[in-house]
Amino acid sequence: MRRFYKVIGEIVPYKNRLNDILRYAGMEDISPLEFSGFMFIYSSLLGIIVFFISYLFFGFYMAFGLGILSFVGFQTFLYIILVLVMDARTKQIEEVLADALQLMSANVRAGMTLDRAIWLSARPEFGPLEDEIKLFGNEVLGGVTMIDALRNIKNRVNSNLLDRTLNLMEEGVKSGGEMAHLLDETALDIRKIQIMRREIRSNVIMYSMFIMFASVLGAPLLFAVSVYFIEMIGGFWQETATDVPSQMSSGLMQMTGPQVDPTEMMMFSVACIILTTVFGALIIGLIQTGKEKRGLKYIPLLTGSGVAVFFLVRFAITSLFGSLLGF
Repeated sequence: MRRFYKVIGEIVPYKNRLNDILRYAGMEDISPLEFSGFMFIYSSLLGIIVFFISYLFFGFYMAFGLGILSFVGFQTFLYIILVLVMDARTKQIEEVLADALQLMSANVRAGMTLDRAIWLSARPEFGPLEDEIKLFGNEVLGGVTMIDALRNIKNRVNSNLLDRTLNLMEEGVKSGGEMAHLLDETALDIRKIQIMRREIRSNVIMYSMFIMFASVLGAPLLFAVSVYFIEMIGGFWQETATDVPSQMSSGLMQMTGPQVDPTEMMMFSVACIILTTVFGALIIGLIQTGKEKRGLKYIPLLTGSGVAVFFLVRFAITSLFGSLLGF
């Protein structure tokens, strides 16, 4: 079966991108070809199953659309999970990077060589960074130059902050500078950057709250009122259409009922709410951290809340005004 996954994975266009994400997520033991084939095969099976089930209830075109949506949605779901794991690993490494650099500096001041100082700075509390430091030590002991071992760390971690730090260490090694002072100053700069990020996050919290209010409360509320308004107008028209004189239906004055079906409007509303909350989550991640993917973790919460608010408001409006108007 794994061989079959690899064969299918060879023809999948996103296998190279998955290779990078799996490496950044610390899942180098998983073959990107096998995972690509797994994603494609099971998303195809899900799409086919959804198509045949939907065909029994909705017809060909709706079933075809739902099948394609299931095919794309399953692959998107797995991709988002990998991106979240990759991003969480990067965040863990960046949070402890300053502490690791200070420990390396202390080891250098104690008389150790730089490669040994880095290797002995591995601590369990550093999480994923401990694994990277141990890999660095194993590579150096295996004959890899220290500069190449540092570059290999950059290839396994998707962090601009770590990349700049390792570049400074490479330049220090090449120039023969005082590494202890360099490591201390780099750790101090990283702490300043982290403090600035927290301040920026606190300053833009109002923008995030506004986006959440607009996407989770404002849009569902307006769409729920719109759907009920269309249902109400349609109900009025059905009751009064038989009472309209026949002469008013011809000549200069022609009266027709509403052209928007309430069911179509409801589907359109749900689709718009989903799109609004998805992009709202991405925007929140962008303004808080500077990276859209940091907002992927908010998508399930915002989307679920937005859709739930839509149906709750629609139910409340129908229950409150439906009995008064007779609908």
